[in-house]
Amino acid sequence: MQTAEIKLEIFRYVDSLDTTKLLQVYDFLVKKKIAKKDFWEKLNEWQKNDIELGLQDLENGEKYDFDLVMQNYK
Repeated sequence: MQTAEIKLEIFRYVDSLDTTKLLQVYDFLVKKKIAKKDFWEKLNEWQKNDIELGLQDLENGEKYDFDLVMQNYK
């Protein structure tokens, strides 16, 4: 499915919602986005840097299986 088709389908869905459901969707989409931004803004620079480095490691394939790591702590 192309991006334009997805947007059109979402628009049609939103357009069909009654006011109560529309407000629920709005709260979910907008407030969740704001909450994520607020979380990030509360982090200090070294925390942000560590998260970004971790994401880069994942993108570069530098990761370990969770279960294998946890075996070291049993």
